[in-house]
This record gives sequence, structure tokens and C-alpha cells, in this order.
Amino acid sequence: MSKMNGSARTLLLSLVVLVLLSSVSFAQAQEKVKVTFWTWLSNEALVEEFNRLHPNIQVEHVKMGAYDAQNKFLVALSSGTGAPDVIQLMARHFSLFSTTGKLVDVTDAVKDIKDGYPSNLIEAVSYNSRMYGLPADVSPAVIWYRRDIFKKYGIEAPFATWDDFAKAAAVLKKNGVTMMPLFYPAGGWGANALVMYLHSRGGNIYTQEGKVIRNNKELEYTLQWLNDLYKNGFAEGITFFTPEFWGAFKAGQFACWPMNVAEGANIRQYMPELSGNWGVMPFPRWSDKKEQTTGIWGGTVLAVPKQSKVRDAALTFAKWVAGTVQGQVWASKTWNAVPAYSPAYKDNHYSLGDPYYGGDNVYKMINPVKPFYYFDWAITERIIGKQLDLMFAGKVTPAAARAAIEAELIDETNR
Repeated sequence: MSKMNGSARTLLLSLVVLVLLSSVSFAQAQEKVKVTFWTWLSNEALVEEFNRLHPNIQVEHVKMGAYDAQNKFLVALSSGTGAPDVIQLMARHFSLFSTTGKLVDVTDAVKDIKDGYPSNLIEAVSYNSRMYGLPADVSPAVIWYRRDIFKKYGIEAPFATWDDFAKAAAVLKKNGVTMMPLFYPAGGWGANALVMYLHSRGGNIYTQEGKVIRNNKELEYTLQWLNDLYKNGFAEGITFFTPEFWGAFKAGQFACWPMNVAEGANIRQYMPELSGNWGVMPFPRWSDKKEQTTGIWGGTVLAVPKQSKVRDAALTFAKWVAGTVQGQVWASKTWNAVPAYSPAYKDNHYSLGDPYYGGDNVYKMINPVKPFYYFDWAITERIIGKQLDLMFAGKVTPAAARAAIEAELIDETNR
């Protein structure tokens, strides 16, 4: 074996070090960036598609209850630790988070897609003229209904007015079928259901400037209408989204469900055996109104907290879901999302009917929407939910519930 001189040994050692360093760099380049994503929606397939298209990023789908996710996120922001890299939040609550100073300012990062959103959605995710989230979807209301039950009792769809809805409910009641389920106990969900109907009438809780509307006749009308449905036996209280709830639909206890478009995904998921027996129609016109409009249930927003150590990858995921045609179509395929990003509507997906709903196309059942203003929504939900429970229990009249809602909102929010 020949002996190497000093220069040769130095050269060989350098080559070995270079090869080792190159190997480490290559391995690092191949290492996936992990992004944790909190949501309450069944959008696992959307995440799988993103991961397939982005081999250097691995998004982990973490599912929990909607309010649970938001409460844990608030705690994580306050404590400075424990937040995910991306979170999906209820749009009506977003001001709780955008004003904390603990979300990533995405204004500059989304300049290329900003023009794809309606101005009111940009405003909803902004604070002091800076954007702290991306609108992922909007959530307009429609009426999901059982085709087979309607056909059995000779009920025609769609309804022209809500009065026609009540007349059909009376026919169903005589035959032992309740028209619709009701959030009772109400809680936050029940409050938002009331607001969905109020919004469909063009009503609001607050003015655009954030003041509580006094002597709110639209609110009182909506409370009275909902109370009449309950007292007449056209609506029945039940805890939503439980096995009992889905079982009641399967058993034919309820004939329809006025709710947001996204719930169509849950109907399909929890009642696959009823394929073809469900249909969808637009919100009817209120008899005292000329326009046929609908209400908004809420919609969602994607945000990245400053705690995230992988902000670029997190933003890549958020922009793909909320700011590309491809991502928005996958959002529609997984949670029946109605796109917030307007260019998505050019995709053929939104022109097709759905065999599960007897060929109905839910995206063609959405009425125009009038402005609605959210302020201090956690407080607002709690106060409205309490008064709804008192009203359904017969302890206050709709007029008294309206007056109490206004008084308590003014007292607690100083608006």
C-alpha cells in the first residue's frame, strides 16, 4: 500500500467532508415541512390533494369542534405557545383574532389574488387597513328537503313564499311529520339561525357604524315568525349534529332543513342511504317583501399565527385553499363550500347537478344577499341565544325578547 503525502491526505479529507456536507444538504432539501391545520370541517380530502401537489409540504389535518378550536386558539395566542400553523375560523368571529396583533399580516403576500374577492370579504378580514386572513368561503342559506316525503303528501317545491312554507308545514303536521328541526336549546347556533332568517329579510342587529338598532321591527318580526313555527308544531327543538339528530332525519321525522349550503356535505355524509331522496330549493320570498333574498350563516377564514415557525409553507397552503380555482373547487367538493374567490365560479364544477340531491345544483339555488354587519359577535350570540330559550319556554313574548336583546347588547357592548 503506497503512502500518501500530506497534500494528498488533505485533498482526500476535503473531498470526504464535501461529500458529507452535500449529502446533508440534499437530505434537508428532501425533508418535508410539516404544517399543522386546525379545522372543524371534514376536509381531509382537500388536505390530501394539497399534500399530493406539494411534495415538500405535509399538512396535518387536526379536527375538533368549531367553538373548541377557536377557544383553544385564543388560549394559545394569549399564552404564546401551542397554536397551529394554520387555523380555519368562523368569519363572524374573526375580529376577535384580527385585533390581537398575533396573526401574520398577509396583505403583501396576497396582493396577487386580492382582486379576486368581493370588497366586503376583504373588509371582514382586515384591521386598520391590513389583512390578517384569507376568506375561504361564504355560507348562504337554502332549504334542504326530503323529496320522497314531499311527494308522498303532495307538496310542491320550491315554495314561492314563507307563507307557502307554513301551509305545507300544516299539511305535514296532520300526517305526523314535523316540517323542520329547531335549535332549542338555542345557544350560539340558535342565535345564528335566527340571524340567518333576519338577514334574509334584509334586517340587521347593528348598523354599518356598529350601533345597536333600537326598536328593531325586523328582529321582532323574525322572532315572532320563529316562535309561531315552534308553537304551531311546525318546528321541533332538538340538539343538532348528534346521532339523534341525524337519526330523526333518517326516520322521516323532519321533512326539511333551512340551513347553509355547506350542510349539504353533512347530509350526504351522514345519510348516504337517502341518496336521491333529498333536494334543495332557494329561500322563499317573505310575503311583505318584493325581493327574494337569502341570509348568510357565516363563512370561514384561514389565518396564520405569528407563532408559526413555517409561515411560508403555511401561507402556501392557505393561499392554495382560498386563493386558487383548484383549491376552491376542492373546498366545494369536501365541505360544499361556496367560493369566496370569485374566479373559481368559472370552473365547470359549479354548473353540474348532484345525483345525491336528485340532480339539483345547489349553487343555482342561492338568492342575492344584502349587507349584514357583525360586531362583538360572541356577546351577541350569547344574549340572543338566552332570549330565544326564554321565548320558546313561554317566559317572554317575542316583543319582550326583542327589547331585552337590544337593552342587554347596549349595556354590554356600549354600542
